[in-house]
Amino acid sequence: MAKKLKSEDGGQSIPNRTEKDEENLFIHHLDRLRAQGAKVAAAKAVMDAERATLTDLFRDAKTDGFARKELQAILDDSKATRRDLVEEEERRAKLRVWAGLPAGAQPDLFGLPSPARDEIDAEAEGYQAGLRGDDPKPGDHISPNYHQAFMTGWHKAQERRAMALGGIPANDLTDAEVKGAA
Repeated sequence: MAKKLKSEDGGQSIPNRTEKDEENLFIHHLDRLRAQGAKVAAAKAVMDAERATLTDLFRDAKTDGFARKELQAILDDSKATRRDLVEEEERRAKLRVWAGLPAGAQPDLFGLPSPARDEIDAEAEGYQAGLRGDDPKPGDHISPNYHQAFMTGWHKAQERRAMALGGIPANDLTDAEVKGAA
């Protein structure tokens, strides 16, 4: 189905222009638009081919163990200033710590034996679950030996959430107004 033709001037001819002049001008514009459209199509074909090559390069890198997401992040970061990157990383690290997530490259907990690391990891997972508001249920991957550590982390996070939520008023309505609105 063809689109309905409409023009800005409502399809009216411009005064003092003959029908032949208007036809010539119309054909002139059509020719220019077709030529430019062909250039756009050719450029799009080149861009599509280049994009396919880029995707192939990312796939090659993936076979060597580098994810596209991490490579693209590095490419994007390489365009930013060092100062901006430092500020962004510091902010990200602070937010990750607040969320109970690991931040930055942390040392191997000073050579702690595996059971001690497992206990610390279980407590950290409990903390993350508590911050998310998840039920206090350790995952199947956490050994029963470390359920108490998980619960310790979960309770710490619940206390943190309660403190954060208690310090911020929910809204400016009084209890009576809230009950009346319900």
